[in-house]
Amino acid sequence: MRIPFFRAAAMLLCMCVFLTGNAHVSFADDLTLTEAYFTQPETYSGMIEVPGKGPMRYYAQNDPLWTDLAYEQSTTKARRPFGDGGCGPTAGAMAIANLVPEEELSRIGQYAKKEYSLCPCSITKEKCIHAYHARYILSSQRDYVRFLPLVLADFAIGNNTFGVYGRTADKGTNAGFLYQVAKAYGVSILATTDKDLAAQALEYGDTVVGHASRGGAFTNTGHYVLIANMDDQFVYVLDPLYRETYKTNQSSKLNILQPGLVAIAHQDYSASGIGSYMIFHRDR
Repeated sequence: MRIPFFRAAAMLLCMCVFLTGNAHVSFADDLTLTEAYFTQPETYSGMIEVPGKGPMRYYAQNDPLWTDLAYEQSTTKARRPFGDGGCGPTAGAMAIANLVPEEELSRIGQYAKKEYSLCPCSITKEKCIHAYHARYILSSQRDYVRFLPLVLADFAIGNNTFGVYGRTADKGTNAGFLYQVAKAYGVSILATTDKDLAAQALEYGDTVVGHASRGGAFTNTGHYVLIANMDDQFVYVLDPLYRETYKTNQSSKLNILQPGLVAIAHQDYSASGIGSYMIFHRDR
């Protein structure tokens, strides 16, 4: 007997729901939409070859997959996108992902008040504007490797057992929440304004988040970046804001090796605006 097309399609969809076990959802159409969205290939984010360091995990706050996701506490009325204000969680995610073994990246899930999850429009369920959006529950090692910036963003919004809120209602993200993120991974953070100390930490194998102040080559407001490496000539920076050009007063001091990776000559470093550092250290 020949099965009508629509009935066959429905049967196939039900089989997909039965066989797919990553997202915890109730309806087949929700599953199809949400999983199709979050299983797209990597675009801006991925591995970048850093001179003198080798391949490093790179995350872009404005990755097309999540740049438009609302990044807000549930109590705020705003819907600011992650691509505009997610540099803190993204830089922190790069610091953790390049320091902690991949199989341990899910440890932060033990400190969540509720499961880390995503939908195609928001990092938190409360800010979702589509009733039909299922939540994609992060459960596998691959999930935490790929979506770590959004996990840290959810943490900063308040989804953590430390009672910490890093995302502010009127500005950006206070990077102080990264101290509790570090605790979840058994990592310590040392704050310093000493560039030489940051360089020594990099030689040891630590990772370093730098803060670029307004008016520097990176930003006209304020911006967090990852200091990837230093050699005799250059400081290499992984910029969470993936861009091919910079439009700042000091942008001529930046050598764009590729979008996301910038080299700054030591003699021009003061123009970068980077003046403070958070050194992430993990006992080996």
